[in-house]
Parts: sequence; structure tokens; C-alpha cells
Amino acid sequence: MVEVLHPQLDRTDKRGGQAKLSVEDQLLLVLEYWREYRTQFHIATSWGISESAVCRLRKEG
Repeated sequence: MVEVLHPQLDRTDKRGGQAKLSVEDQLLLVLEYWREYRTQFHIATSWGISESAVCRLRKEG
């Protein structure tokens, strides 16, 4: 899964802000959302990122 997502989610050498989480962590976050049905707020607080970042990752993943 990581090999497939890495080209899409890797932000190195691109304009804009850099991701706070690695591609592996981003995948784990999305899988956690799908598996546990936790709210974006609870996932954001446990990972130390904003709720909007969780929403963006969920839509990309």
C-alpha cells in the first residue's frame, strides 16, 4: 500500500507546506479512521495535527 501511495502523498520538492506525517503514518491514520470509526477530532488530537489535515488525508487516501 505504501509503495502505491508514496508518489501521490510525498511532498518533497513541491511547493506549499510539507506534511508533518510520513507517508506511512498518513496511511496508518486513514486506516485507523476507516477501521475504528473515530471522529476526525479524536484522530487529530491523538496524532497532533489539525482536524482539517485529517479531512484532507481522508479524502486523498
